[in-house]
Amino acid sequence: MPKILSSLLSFLLFPAVLLSAENGVFNVRDFGAVGDGKTKDTAAIQKAIDAAAEAGGGRILLTPGTYLSGTIYLKSNTDFHLTAGAVLFGSPDKEDYNAADFCVQNRVFKSDFMSGGHLVVVVEQENVSISGSGRIDGNGKAFLQDPESKRFLPKNKVPWRPAQMVFLCECLNVKIRDVELFHTPYWTCFLHGCEDVLVDGIRIKNRLDTANGDGLDIDCCQRVVVSNCNIESGDDSITLRASEEPLKKKRPCESIAISNCVLKSACQAVRVGVGSGKIRHCTFSNLVIRETNVGLNFHSSYSPQSSGTTIENIRFDNVVIDANVPFTMTLGYASPETKIRNISFRGISGIARSTSPLSGKPENKLINVSFKDIDMVIPQGTKPFNLFQFQHIDGLRLENVRISEWDKPTQALEQSEP
Repeated sequence: MPKILSSLLSFLLFPAVLLSAENGVFNVRDFGAVGDGKTKDTAAIQKAIDAAAEAGGGRILLTPGTYLSGTIYLKSNTDFHLTAGAVLFGSPDKEDYNAADFCVQNRVFKSDFMSGGHLVVVVEQENVSISGSGRIDGNGKAFLQDPESKRFLPKNKVPWRPAQMVFLCECLNVKIRDVELFHTPYWTCFLHGCEDVLVDGIRIKNRLDTANGDGLDIDCCQRVVVSNCNIESGDDSITLRASEEPLKKKRPCESIAISNCVLKSACQAVRVGVGSGKIRHCTFSNLVIRETNVGLNFHSSYSPQSSGTTIENIRFDNVVIDANVPFTMTLGYASPETKIRNISFRGISGIARSTSPLSGKPENKLINVSFKDIDMVIPQGTKPFNLFQFQHIDGLRLENVRISEWDKPTQALEQSEP
């Protein structure tokens, strides 16, 4: 059939779809999506994504409505755009999610009682964005909530749950802008082995009792900018990781710049560590950490099965912290070849409720750790304590470090070894 006749027939049969394609916009409703929160729209959304990819790229548009969905797979040269009032809502049904072995990089952590399924998947794609003022909602309570008490269950009592809600793996040129990522049943947004990433203006909000309810996990990624984000999470709000084993291309986690974010966590606001690779050349600036257990945490190895992550050249500037423990740093089970070195904290102020331990090992010391312009206050009525406890550090530098009970200065630190 001549091309002009084929185009005319397509227009007569599917005029809205053709017009959308010509404008570079692929409205999921033109592909059969209903958006009533009851009808499963997975297939219709995927048809819109596939049509955009086949056309060479375009915008997949979700207009106001609640789109009940299982796993969708985003593709290269597309923008998944949720307008204000649009919600991509996670299906409660296991059969609607990808199999655990759908790609070689996917991992199931049995100790976390998660399945390996995801709501949004982007694997080995490039020039992909998720944007708009709408929301991706993981429907966490469908998996975690006790029907009687309405409390969230501990992870070992959860019958089944998906894994990371938004899963991006070994992608190039990724943008996530302005969207809300809410109510994950596990980690919220996982960037694994991605390069040239921009995350800007997003809001992550999970119940504080969400087991493993991380906010933003950045693992073995390079050249990443995160800014202007508001994250409230049941577990770590932002993590830098170096779990390179599952990736096709091994790479360090490096060249990360994180700024102008507000963080709240039932666990740790910022965690640096996990894996057996390298985390290096990263900055954190202009952060507000509120109502959090641990503010800034460095941990090289949590398991004797891991040799640990080398962490080096990490800088924190201009951070306000309200935490039980403002700082922690440990090598854990790390091997002697694994190092934590060249870590600096400058311009840190806020509230502390207990001692911050920073400890190397006799055979493997922390190297070059510096604190400058630190001003912490303990709440009134709290028993005075040492702000820091240092052990086994080579090259410790302290300049203008002060702790006070409101306006009453107290002992700043205890150092058991130089």
